Amino acid sequence: MRVTLDWLRKRLTGLFAGAGLGAQDTAVLVDILLDAEASGRRTHGLIRVRPMLKHLATSGHQPGRWLKEEAACALYDGQGGLGYLVTHACTLKVMELLERSPLAVVGARGATHTGPIGYFAGQCARQGLVTFFFTNCSPFAAPYGAREAILGTNPITIGLPHEPEPIVVDLATTATTYGECRLALQEGRNLPEGVALDSRGAPTTDPAEAIHGGALLPFGGHKGYALALAIQVLTTALTGAAAIPGAGKDYGLSIIALRKDLLVGGESYDRITAEVLRAVKAARPLDHSKPVLIPGERSAGLRRQALESGIEIEPQLYEKLFGKAEEAQ
Repeated sequence: MRVTLDWLRKRLTGLFAGAGLGAQDTAVLVDILLDAEASGRRTHGLIRVRPMLKHLATSGHQPGRWLKEEAACALYDGQGGLGYLVTHACTLKVMELLERSPLAVVGARGATHTGPIGYFAGQCARQGLVTFFFTNCSPFAAPYGAREAILGTNPITIGLPHEPEPIVVDLATTATTYGECRLALQEGRNLPEGVALDSRGAPTTDPAEAIHGGALLPFGGHKGYALALAIQVLTTALTGAAAIPGAGKDYGLSIIALRKDLLVGGESYDRITAEVLRAVKAARPLDHSKPVLIPGERSAGLRRQALESGIEIEPQLYEKLFGKAEEAQ
């Protein structure tokens, strides 16, 4: 079923307000979810709503607290609250620190799933800030050469200022993700070959086997594993979070941020960035019907389309969230 973003915003606002979430937190959370869904990051959009409502029903949302605040760094304890809101608080803090310091580091622990980090990196980039986000999660990924899940999918996200849209590099260190497995389960499809193992350590394309006793594989073999391991340390040892998080809790987050004019003038940064992108966009494509895209460009296009024509919600998911379609109108 196709719905407008305004209609969806009102319905989601009603759901979270009804679950006891405060008005300001609800507005922030709904905006993040809508952006994820509209920009093609469905793994972080509407399929996360029911788990969040369940969390609110069983645990509520405990506001976090700052454990440490200095001129260029800060540490946050999310206290088990909704991870999307933890990441939002840390993003605001890093923006605040960079108003008086050219470089800032913010960490968090005690979070649940920290959300579509590209959203937050994009926010910072639009303010002229270069950011590096690192986060972990429950064990879903096997180290290279192993058959059991020890590490998280451990994404890395880099936001780079650019007009009219920022450059956003946002990727997990696994060949597929927990969210992709959830989405595949919902849509009744298999995973690609070579991205997951079952509980016996055998290759599987069944998303249920992959996330229930199995393991996801690192992208690029030992390269993805090495990056995942580094991120596990950056998000735990630096923040005091659990070395290996429990199921859905005590995730860690680290943000390293700087102003784009830290080393050279802002105009110089903009000029050179534009020169790099012109060269990339001028590269001859393998398929002339598919031009070379800049990281974040596809998402920006999908977001514009969604604003104009709304988004399509799969009927089963629609019913889970809002009831039968004829009842929701």
